[in-house]
Amino acid sequence: MKLYQFCFVFLVIFLVIAVTADIKTNNLKAVIDNKEQIDKHLDIALDDGVTKLAEVDDNNKITISKAAAVNSIFMSLYSTFGIMSDKNSQEKLNLYIPVVTIMMEDGYYIFYSDEFTASDGHRYISKRWSEKFPFYYEDNDFIYSFTLGDVITIYDKNNLLGGGVSMMTYNMDFHDFQTDTAFASFRSARPNSFLLNDENFDLIRKSTILKCLEDSMSYYTSRHNRIASQYGIAYTFSFPSVREEEWKPYLNNVAMFVVFQGYPYGSGIGEAYNKVAAAGAKVTKSNVYYIEQKGWYLIYHKATCPELLKEGIILKDEPYYDPELCIKLGCYQCPICFPNGIYAPDYTP
Repeated sequence: MKLYQFCFVFLVIFLVIAVTADIKTNNLKAVIDNKEQIDKHLDIALDDGVTKLAEVDDNNKITISKAAAVNSIFMSLYSTFGIMSDKNSQEKLNLYIPVVTIMMEDGYYIFYSDEFTASDGHRYISKRWSEKFPFYYEDNDFIYSFTLGDVITIYDKNNLLGGGVSMMTYNMDFHDFQTDTAFASFRSARPNSFLLNDENFDLIRKSTILKCLEDSMSYYTSRHNRIASQYGIAYTFSFPSVREEEWKPYLNNVAMFVVFQGYPYGSGIGEAYNKVAAAGAKVTKSNVYYIEQKGWYLIYHKATCPELLKEGIILKDEPYYDPELCIKLGCYQCPICFPNGIYAPDYTP
């Protein structure tokens, strides 16, 4: 074979390799772009949802609107996916969202797909809410129900707290177990109880919330396989592994979690989107404040302050969501809400 023939063969081989590599690169780029676009759509939907989740009602009370939040999520996804007027495509997209979870102050709800038999005898699929699940934990002494804060409900299985038959359930700030004289015998009997240590309490509380969420979301995600298979979806739905540090920002306030899974994307065979998206509520009791006229000065209260129950205490009906704004208005802090706060000059603790 002559030299120019070797060159020609080499050139052909080079071009084949180069074109193939270029095609693979372009395919990979297309896959990445597509996934990033889905990420963006999901983030927008979650942001729309949490703005509807926690609202202040006409009585200036924080209310949680599960239905409004979930409806906002799906409407946002329909819009960004370009299927607002396509009911069939909307139903198909719904199949790739097996679970939406609303985490509230004292428990959580799961929004999931379920089958039912209508009066016409046919079976249909619809989205529905679960019952409210508590943040449940149990040991040899108590059954605990945690909240997102310091309040806890305890069922005293063995009458360890000495309340008798008439007092088996306690609902209180866990710090009371550390200071209240009524629980002195408990402190002596269980000196290593996590209720007597702030750090241990927070550790158990968060791990309990995390375990409850993961267990329930795993169950309902796997349960979705039965429904998805009826619509020809071969993907196996299973709750993905989520690192603990990814959960931590959402274990202290009202939040939403969405499992978006199995959605085909890119140009490759078998490529499917898989993500658990999370977002914290924009408005919670912990960051809503009310202003009171107190003599010649103003003070501001947290939404949970017992003083708010007194009639006529509020200067303005509107809530404030930023303590710095209250300070800019010249407000001092409520001594009940802020034990080590900044008080008006004539206040004596």
